[in-house]
Amino acid sequence: MLKVYAVESLRAGMKVGRDIVDEQGNALISTGTILTKEMIYGLLDRPIFSVYIEEQEPPAMPSKENLLDDDYIVCYNTVYQQLEVMFEGLVQRGEFNAADLQNIMDERNFTELCDGAKAVSQIHNMKHEGSYLIHHCLHVGILAGLMGRWLGMSVLDQYNLVIAGLFLDIGKMMIPPAVLEKQGKLTPEEFEQVKMHAQYGHDTLAKTTLNANQDIMMGVMQHHERCDGSGYPLQLKKDSISRFGKILAILDIYDAMASDRVFAKRRSPFDVFAILYDDILDGKLDTEYGVLFIKRLSHALNGNWVRLTNGEKGRIVYLDESRIRSLPVVQTDKGEFYDLNKNREVKVECILTASEV
Repeated sequence: MLKVYAVESLRAGMKVGRDIVDEQGNALISTGTILTKEMIYGLLDRPIFSVYIEEQEPPAMPSKENLLDDDYIVCYNTVYQQLEVMFEGLVQRGEFNAADLQNIMDERNFTELCDGAKAVSQIHNMKHEGSYLIHHCLHVGILAGLMGRWLGMSVLDQYNLVIAGLFLDIGKMMIPPAVLEKQGKLTPEEFEQVKMHAQYGHDTLAKTTLNANQDIMMGVMQHHERCDGSGYPLQLKKDSISRFGKILAILDIYDAMASDRVFAKRRSPFDVFAILYDDILDGKLDTEYGVLFIKRLSHALNGNWVRLTNGEKGRIVYLDESRIRSLPVVQTDKGEFYDLNKNREVKVECILTASEV
């Protein structure tokens, strides 16, 4: 885009858009030249009054429209309500209806809920009301559906992995709320109580028809085990942990840290990726599953709105998928760009919900 400037308004660094000619039509400064102070002083001494300068088109502001998908929200809320009823029936009355689970696992539900990048953006963009525990389990189930596809699992294995994710933390319903929602550090006794939730969840499901499916049962039981033996409840090491246990460990950590909890604010996904990668390097998390998750989920975050640590809001517009620790390029709502790989003074603070944008 060409713009006309009076000579006295020129500044060093501007790019000449058309040849600047003298009184005889001879080119003094050719198109494309970057002006210096000396060049501008020379023009001021001549009877030249205006100059064409080439300017870039102002960057389009990132769109704030269509952050929420109505069909997705309706489907999510429907499944949330069904899962809530099923959890209450299992924990309070020991009731389990396989038909209710089948309704939750209806193909239409999980075709919608596990729809790639849309799934990631929606679970971040929605404002969640109700039980954090059930939202967390539903998120892990959705992420499990994505991981199953990313890993090329059979349809049956994908189905089972999603169910294991949905029931991942049902055992926490046996832990007193005062302990689960405690602000501040747990006492050693309270932490031991919380650590029992994996066993409680396994024992609850053992009274249902799901007991026959060892992939699901081991996924629920082992999602806090770590490959170096530092996990719980059995301190298993890598070769003794099921693939569902290894996968769900990663998904559980990610959603717990990237979501708002009673006792902690949500963190930037990129901070969580760094923590996951450190755990991979330390031998706690499975390398194959962990690296795949970070790479694929990073890509799915493109287009999401974020709050930066300098207080500005912006949208992720680019991420280099070739590097596991790559940080995004963010365009602010003022149209400015931050490459967070180069500008280390600014970081992503968190993903914004649609209402916060």
